[in-house]
Amino acid sequence: MMAEMLLNCGSSEEEIGRWMSNLTEAPFVLGNVEWASVEALYIALRTLDMVERMELSKLSGLPAKHRGRKLRKRGLVVTEFDGRCFELGSAQHHELVKEAIRAKLLAHPEKCAQFVATRPRTIVHETGFPESRFTQLPAVVFCRILTELREELHQLVS
Repeated sequence: MMAEMLLNCGSSEEEIGRWMSNLTEAPFVLGNVEWASVEALYIALRTLDMVERMELSKLSGLPAKHRGRKLRKRGLVVTEFDGRCFELGSAQHHELVKEAIRAKLLAHPEKCAQFVATRPRTIVHETGFPESRFTQLPAVVFCRILTELREELHQLVS
């Protein structure tokens, strides 16, 4: 497939591709908390300590990613968010990540429109590094979530 037909939401040369990364600072509200990035929510799910979650909610970029690595070593398997309990890496976990990305997009209408305008390009998540064997959100799932959200949001504006 030709590279121009792909939208890389990892290490992209395109601004909208970089913005769609979970690491990007793009504040949104979910569960009555303002999150600095989707990554902040993603890593906060690795702890049940609410004080620590509030600290994590302010992170984005590499600081968020590095804190996530430290939390993963604690080995938490089951977590809770907004009254829902689920296993990290489960379909319920992925659905919550989807809710977070949707909230991020809706909080930034101009970026949302730019993202929707990338239809029908295939979404990929290529960072130049191999995917971690510890990931609870594989690239294939992340790309599926983004594709579904792009279609959902396209239907809203059509």
